[in-house]
Amino acid sequence: MTLTLHSPVDLIDTVRYPLGAADLVERSRRQFVDDGVCILPGFIRDEWTAALVAECDALAPLAHRSLVEGTPYLALPDESYPPGHVRRALVHNSLEAVAYDLFPADSLLRGLYESDELMSFVGAVLGQPVLYRYADPFGALNLAVMRDGDVLGWHFDMTDFVVSIALQSSAAGGDFLNAKQLRSAADECYGAVAAVLADDAGSTLVRTEPMRPGTLMLFNGRTSLHKVSPIGGDVPRYVALLAYDTKPGTDSSELLKLVRYGRLPI
Repeated sequence: MTLTLHSPVDLIDTVRYPLGAADLVERSRRQFVDDGVCILPGFIRDEWTAALVAECDALAPLAHRSLVEGTPYLALPDESYPPGHVRRALVHNSLEAVAYDLFPADSLLRGLYESDELMSFVGAVLGQPVLYRYADPFGALNLAVMRDGDVLGWHFDMTDFVVSIALQSSAAGGDFLNAKQLRSAADECYGAVAAVLADDAGSTLVRTEPMRPGTLMLFNGRTSLHKVSPIGGDVPRYVALLAYDTKPGTDSSELLKLVRYGRLPI
C-alpha cells in the first residue's frame, strides 16, 4: 500500500483522537492532572509505524552516546546530607540521543513536531493557552536510542512536562517505570524516594506505564520519580522527545549540550 502524507497531522489517528474535540481535551487534561501522566495509545496511525521506524533506523547512527553517573535529582551528590541519603545516591544512565539539527527537512518526526496543530493540542491538555517550541537547536526534538545494556536510572525531571512518542520497543526490558507524584513543592518525601530506590521495580509505589509503539505520553516528571529498565536484545528502543515550554526562547545549558550531544552550536 502506498502512503501519502498531505500534512504531518496525517500521521495521527484523528478519528480516535480528533485534536480539536473538547471532550478529548477534557479527558486527557483530567488524566494528566490526576495522575501526572496522560497516555494516548495508538496516537500514531498503525500504517505509518514502519515508515517512522525506518526513519529512526537512518537517524540512529548519528546519535551521541552518553554515560552518566548522577543523583536522582540530576545533580552531583550533595555532601551536606548524611551518608546514605537519597541526595547522595548515584544512579547509572546510558543512552544515545539524536539532536534536532540532524533531522532532515523532510523528516516525518520533524514535521510532526513543527506542526501547530499538535502543539496546540498538547498545550490544551496541559492547560496552557500558549506553548512555544524550544529554542535549543539540539534539544527541541530528540530521538532517544537505547540499546542492549542501556538503562535510564531513577530520576526526577527539571521540567514540569515531557512530551514523548514511543516508536519501537526493545526485544526485552525498556519498561517505563513510574512512582507517580511522589513529591511536591512542599514536601520532598525523601522516605518514599528511598523506598523506591531500595525496592526498585518491586516497590508498591511503582507502576509500569504502557508505552507501546504509537503511544503519545505527556508526563510531569518533576514530581514523579521514574526510570527506564535495562534494555535487552538487539532491537533498539526508539522514543521521540518533543520539547515545548510556556516561555519563548527556552534553551538548555552548555553543560547539558556537551553531555547529551557531545558538542556546542557553532
